Amino acid sequence: MAFPCPLCGAVSRVRTSRMLTATAKEIYYNCSNDDCCHQYKTMESEPRTVAQPIKGGAQIPPERLRTLSSLAKPAPLPALTVTPGRIQHKVLK
Repeated sequence: MAFPCPLCGAVSRVRTSRMLTATAKEIYYNCSNDDCCHQYKTMESEPRTVAQPIKGGAQIPPERLRTLSSLAKPAPLPALTVTPGRIQHKVLK
């Protein structure tokens, strides 16, 4: 997935993402422009129905529902730590 950099407009690539809730996702990006190198995040949330399912109103059996196991994982450490007078970059794996 690509997203334009809000500073320079170059293509940005997804670095990582995490589910915050069952319907909210935080996505981290890196700008591909070597002169910019902007790192930023976006939020994807509140899914809205564009077209009703073919079998509108039909219940999905519980065993067919998708689980979001990533919600149980601890949140990853931030890639950038800012303290007064210092900025530390961490390499995410």
